[in-house]
Amino acid sequence: MMERAIYFAANDQEMFRLPVNPEKVSVKTEGDGEEFTIASLGRVNVPKDKKLSGFSLESFFPAQPTHYSGAVFKEPQYYIALLEKWMTNKQPVRYIYVNGSFTINELVTIENFEYDEAFGSEDVNFSLELKTYVPFAPKKMQVVKKQTSSAVQVVKKKAPTRPSTKPKPTTYTLKAGDNLWKVAKYYTGNGNRYPELQKLNRIKDSQLRKLPIGLVLKIPTDWVK
Repeated sequence: MMERAIYFAANDQEMFRLPVNPEKVSVKTEGDGEEFTIASLGRVNVPKDKKLSGFSLESFFPAQPTHYSGAVFKEPQYYIALLEKWMTNKQPVRYIYVNGSFTINELVTIENFEYDEAFGSEDVNFSLELKTYVPFAPKKMQVVKKQTSSAVQVVKKKAPTRPSTKPKPTTYTLKAGDNLWKVAKYYTGNGNRYPELQKLNRIKDSQLRKLPIGLVLKIPTDWVK
């Protein structure tokens, strides 16, 4: 049968075994859910990642060698000095609890350390509260500065073009490259309306490709409104 024991170690250099095992070892794991109120259901809980586990234990450091201590005898001040140093230096420590199939092997921080000496005894009672430590390191970010000109460049925004309020002429004189489709497009925005222009000016289909430059075309009245 494996012997029950508790160890603390820092940086694989400083380590000790707890001289007297505690009566119990406590482990606390909590969720971090968030509650909301939904009209049709009432209160609901949205689960999230669990909080960091906490550990607590109570025992004592014997002032004299004892037959029930599994560790090489050290005075109480030895343990107190190490624990306080680790706590002051914010040093994560390895917490190892061995007891058959139930074991704990966690990197932790010391959150609370209390001790006292009872009247009539030189033994030092103590309590420890620990919390799981997750190693992390800030990532380095490279800031790239953009080169900007010392002169301030003023960008002028173009004013939106206003639609022309000038009435379009009721006649149009053909120029080189013109045809009825282009004229219809100019007046109505739709070149496919050229047959209206053709009908008004009595132009035959055979004449469409032979319209003379300078020909004055009448424009439908609804095109110039």
